[in-house]
Amino acid sequence: MTHMLIAAVTAFLAVHPGSLSAQTSTGTRLGGGATRVIADGGGVFNIVEWDGGELPRLYERSDQLPVTLEDVRKLSASQFSDTAIVKMLQERRCACDASVDALVDLKQGGVSETVIEAVSLHALAPNGSLDLTVSMDFEGLGGGATVSAQARKSYLYLIVPDGGRERVFVGNLQEILARRWQRDEVVDHTDLLLPKKVRRIVFAARVPLKEHGPKKALVFTSTKPDIYTSSDIPPADRKDLMDFTFDYPTSSIIQECRLQALHQQDAMLTNTWHLVRTNFDCEWE
Repeated sequence: MTHMLIAAVTAFLAVHPGSLSAQTSTGTRLGGGATRVIADGGGVFNIVEWDGGELPRLYERSDQLPVTLEDVRKLSASQFSDTAIVKMLQERRCACDASVDALVDLKQGGVSETVIEAVSLHALAPNGSLDLTVSMDFEGLGGGATVSAQARKSYLYLIVPDGGRERVFVGNLQEILARRWQRDEVVDHTDLLLPKKVRRIVFAARVPLKEHGPKKALVFTSTKPDIYTSSDIPPADRKDLMDFTFDYPTSSIIQECRLQALHQQDAMLTNTWHLVRTNFDCEWE
């Protein structure tokens, strides 16, 4: 069953004045539950539309990782037989660029056509999307049994470059705190001196990301609801902006990225939350 997920238009309904649209559908993961899949229809995504999206399944790693093009070159240069290399490719697959240019480069490097054909046949499909999980922690002032559900107008942003465009993921803190979600729990962070509760809310979806190579993800909060590219970030918000570099491979066994964001409640203005710590990391194999 297909639902409409609005990219900038969803943001219009929830946080933005309007733009392009994206679609979401429900797909089935290997080994179990459903995952929310975001179609490539726009550049801005409202993360609350991912409520109920399945978290990435736990991947059980093999002792043997997929073969790479560099592995193929080394094996060929070390006089391994074509039969032996092809068998490795059959058993372990190839996490590699199997484009025409890459195959020509192997040929020019002395790799046999038999092995090159096996590389083309057993290469993993190129990455075109990833599983993105956004985990938001809201740490109250302590001493109370619950975490405040009040927030001033504020937005959490994650911006990831993708070739000639940028993918903008946004969450309206006011809306997120005011509602209940499918993955919404209170975590006890009480220490010896102060009872402290942290509300943890998690959203997840498979999102499009087409262009491979080095990237820099930007994370920040803003009171501005209409940020569509990094050039829209106000100077006042840039001073607290955090960036994270990662290398998006051409192909990989898994494609998982996680954003963790910790907000702390202001001691004086209790409806104000400060982004104090973030972490963005990805896993490919």
